[in-house]
Amino acid sequence: MREHLRELLLDSAEHQWVPSYPPPKNVWNSDWPYAPVFMDFDYPTVLEELKRIDKFFVPHRENDKVSGYGHEGWSALTLHGIDYDKTEGYERYGFNSDEEANYKWTRPSHLAPNITGLVKKMPFNHYHRVRIMRLAPGGHIMPHTDGPGRIFGPLNFPLTNPEGCKFAFEEDGIVPFEVGRGFMLDLGRRHFVLNDSKEYRYHLIVHGIYSVEIGRLLYHSLEKLMMGTAV
Repeated sequence: MREHLRELLLDSAEHQWVPSYPPPKNVWNSDWPYAPVFMDFDYPTVLEELKRIDKFFVPHRENDKVSGYGHEGWSALTLHGIDYDKTEGYERYGFNSDEEANYKWTRPSHLAPNITGLVKKMPFNHYHRVRIMRLAPGGHIMPHTDGPGRIFGPLNFPLTNPEGCKFAFEEDGIVPFEVGRGFMLDLGRRHFVLNDSKEYRYHLIVHGIYSVEIGRLLYHSLEKLMMGTAV
């Protein structure tokens, strides 16, 4: 399976999408597969906090295997949601809406104040689910979509991103993740991840309602991305 995903990576690179400047006025309704959101954070402290909350990670989307998906090494914990071990959408747990699910900051969020503080500095007026996704060395997430149509907006922000770990859209190429270089993604497009490294990969996934600050941060991040500069 890993060899198949390596071939998919090579194929996707032939369709590599590159953003243009300036970005569209409404990136949510554009044809962009992703848009950058870059932020600084205290990397050594975050690594220590990841070790502190390691015991809270649980297998993610195990039910996908019933549908024929062969994800391997994929686990998660919830920082803001129903509870730390409820890592899927509210429907999975019998609720009809975010409000009914009564999301809250979970125990790991209090044990990792720097990670939680980073989330609270992000340009959101209101948070829905906030999770940390972990992908084991040699692990992979099979090609899939998160639903029909355009699903643009969830922020995927790398706390770590080992050399050799790649996130790719089948038709738009590899997303240039680096530590501190997050992206809003269109998860309605087929995407997959291959961790061809010997380290765990940790990414924050933040759902919510963005504040007006997202526009300024998007322009600033896009400038950095196109100039090839560090965060």
